[in-house]
Amino acid sequence: MINEELAQYGSGNLANMPQVVVVNKMDQVEGGEEAKQELADRLKEAMGHTRLMWVSAKEKEGVDDLMVRMSSYVGKMKESASVAVVANTSS
Repeated sequence: MINEELAQYGSGNLANMPQVVVVNKMDQVEGGEEAKQELADRLKEAMGHTRLMWVSAKEKEGVDDLMVRMSSYVGKMKESASVAVVANTSS
């Protein structure tokens, strides 16, 4: 549903960009690991990728991992953009 909205926004390129799905409020999930796994399976099937993270902002669980992952990703994107700029100016 969100990807459909992203595809309609502007040029539609947002829907084609890499994504990480973050599930919050994991402290409120009933059914334990079995329910979490069932949700993960359904989400991964719908998403078409496996970049899924779990957090409980209230309990501060998974938040540090999310920040580390996002920082790493942004660093890689900046590095990739720098390489692309250098390659384009060398041509």
